[in-house]
Order: sequence, then C-alpha cells, then structure tokens
Amino acid sequence: MGIVQRIHCGEVEGLRAGRFDRGVNTAAICYRFGTALIDSGCANRWRQVRRFVRERPLTHLLLTHHHEDHSGNAARIQKMTGARVLAPALALRPLASGWRMYPYQHLLFGRPKRLQAETVPDSIELEGGYRLQVLAAQGHAADLVCYLEPERGWLFSGDLFIAEKTRYLRRDEDLALLLQSLKKVLRYDFQTIFCGHRGVITDGKRALAAKLAYLEELCAKVRELSRQGVPAKAITRRLLGREDVVSLVTGFQFTKGNLVRACLQCVDQSDFL
Repeated sequence: MGIVQRIHCGEVEGLRAGRFDRGVNTAAICYRFGTALIDSGCANRWRQVRRFVRERPLTHLLLTHHHEDHSGNAARIQKMTGARVLAPALALRPLASGWRMYPYQHLLFGRPKRLQAETVPDSIELEGGYRLQVLAAQGHAADLVCYLEPERGWLFSGDLFIAEKTRYLRRDEDLALLLQSLKKVLRYDFQTIFCGHRGVITDGKRALAAKLAYLEELCAKVRELSRQGVPAKAITRRLLGREDVVSLVTGFQFTKGNLVRACLQCVDQSDFL
C-alpha cells in the first residue's frame, strides 16, 4: 500500500516515501547532495527516512516550509545527526509550537515533532562547493521558499510546482501570491526542478512556465464565465469537473471549487495577465 522509491539525478539523491501510493501528493520527497538535505519527509515514514539519512554524513537540513509532509522528520534528524536545521523565518513559530492539522493530514503524513530551527539566510554555502540562493515563493504557504543552486541550474521548489495543470487548491492558499511567485522564480536561470512531490523535472523552467500559463488562462476563463453570470459552482463543473474523492477525503480543504473561487478573487486582472 505504501511507497518507497529512490531517486538519482547526477549529484542529487532523493527518497520518495508515503503511507499510500495514491497520487503524487500522498508521498513526499527529501533530496540529498553533499552533506545537505532538502526537506525531511513525512513523520509516519520515519523508518525509511532514517535509513536514508544514515547513509551519509549530514551537516545541514534545509526546509522549504513548515507543512507536515516537508518538516515531518526534522526534529528526529536534528536529534540523530546534530545537523543544523534551517528554515524560512515565518516557519520558525509553527515548527516550534505546532499548528492545526486536519484528519486527512494526520492520516497521510503524521504529525511532526516540535523543534527549534534557525532562520535560513538569503544565501548559504555548503560543503562540496554548493551555494544556494533562497527565493521567497509565497502562495502555497506564506513561508514557502525555493532553493536555487545557480552554478548547476538546480531549483529545489518545495510545493511551488507539483504539476503543470493544477486542478485543486487548498483553502488556505493564495493564488494571487502564487502567480507572482511563479513569475518571480522564472526570472532566474535554472534547468532542473527537484519538486517535493513530483520528483525530478529535467526541463523544469519550461514546466514552471507552462504552469503559469495554464493558471493565467484558467483565471481568464473563470472571469469571463463569471461576467456572463455563470455561478462559481457551475464554472467549476464546466472547467474542472465535479468534486471527487480528493475533495471528500480532505474534508473539502483541497478542492476544485477553491481554485475557481481563488481565480475570482484575483480582482485585478493585471495580477495574472
């Protein structure tokens, strides 16, 4: 029922692990290069993550954001290895104090243990000659960052990408900020995306641009149908289909309707054209 998969892409190794093998979002990936780890996987997959982490010396764990499928094993890794845990400034409070989780999140990912992390600087040099730039990428979460290795053309994107054609949105996501973040990140030079769920995308810049174009087009279609007097629920069914098991399992926290309503909330059309 679960999934454990190793990923190899040049100097980067990854581990995808999840309690269920049902869709890209039900498993999370942590990536390793040199003595650094990006994200820490799901708390309920600690046994698999622990085995992966023990294979190499570790000095730094860098988190893209606080969500449980990315920070799930950070406290355990910190305790086991003594590695520095670096995270976006806005992630420090939830990592230390906890946050509200819904039943589906407990089921899929488990609850992370609390920890004290350090604020990641704007850039960081790591053993092995790696240098990361930290790019704020709000939208999916207020604290989301991407890590760019410009010399190698790598972008560790956390949850910025996931898919070219998004069909669902979390209730707490900010689509206007997401669109701005996509535009911002696309101004940088990179080739390969290391996505926290999808895996390695070798034509990453094209894929990220395709996601932006898709969302812009979707927003335009939603606004036009709304202008014609079509209600949001009917727009959702027409453009994305009826709500399905994903919406039901998440208690309607992650739905197609959320995406359509977010498109309608992008009041200023210049935000996405």
